[in-house]
Parts: sequence; C-alpha cells; structure tokens
Amino acid sequence: MKLDIGGGLSCPAGWTNLDPVHGVGEFKRYIQEGIPLPDNSVEEARCSHLMEHIPAGRERINAFNEVWRVLRPSGMFEVVVPLYSPDSYGWAADPTHVSIWVEQSFWYFTGRMSAAAVYGIRLWRERGWRTEKYDWGLEGHCTLQKP
Repeated sequence: MKLDIGGGLSCPAGWTNLDPVHGVGEFKRYIQEGIPLPDNSVEEARCSHLMEHIPAGRERINAFNEVWRVLRPSGMFEVVVPLYSPDSYGWAADPTHVSIWVEQSFWYFTGRMSAAAVYGIRLWRERGWRTEKYDWGLEGHCTLQKP
C-alpha cells in the first residue's frame, strides 16, 4: 500500500488518501488521530504541504512516529514543506500554518541533532534533500527511509 497523508484533491492514482475531507471510510481523518493500519504495512508514504499545519513539538513528533510505525522496513517517506526564508512570504502567509520549517528541522528525525532520543523520535535515514524556488518562496523536499 502507498499512503498519501493529507492528499486532498491531488492524491496520486493507486495511493490511499488519509485526509479529513477527501479520505474514504476509515481514512477520512487527520494524521493526529492515527493511521488505521497495522505496523509495517505501508511500502511508501508522502505528504505535501501538510506538516506546516501540524504544531511543532509533540504533535509533529507523533505524526512522524506514526508514519514510521506503519512503514515497512526500508520504506520511504517524502515530506514537502514551505521553507522559512527572510526574503519570501510563502512560509508565513497562510493563516493555517502553525509551524516553521528549515532544512535543519529534519535533522532531528535523522539523529543529526542529538536531542532526538530525548524527545522520543524514531530515527530515519535521510535519502534525499532538495529545494525548489517559486515566486512565493522556497519549498523543501526531504526523502526519509525507515531503517
């Protein structure tokens, strides 16, 4: 199974959409309510422009840990977020954004920041990082792999 978290109307064909509006059946929910799947049952997961809507701290950590739980070992998780930049507005303009992201935000989830263990973060391997520039600002794409 491939899981699109918060896919809205742009969930790719062949993926299951976990979304409180556009999800179907038990998948019509927020990630904060848990993913209704057993451990190690998802081959790939993605979320695009969702994590900035989840508060930093415990809620963000729980969301990443929940994806880690359902992914199979070696499963990939792609996360796309608007990035903080002092010369752009995209990261701050949306009134529903409740967390700020920079490339180093992902370091906590890969163990590059030693505080990860203290916070109860399940660690990932970083498999890719890239940024894209738009008229509104920068977008970060991080690909993580469950060990």
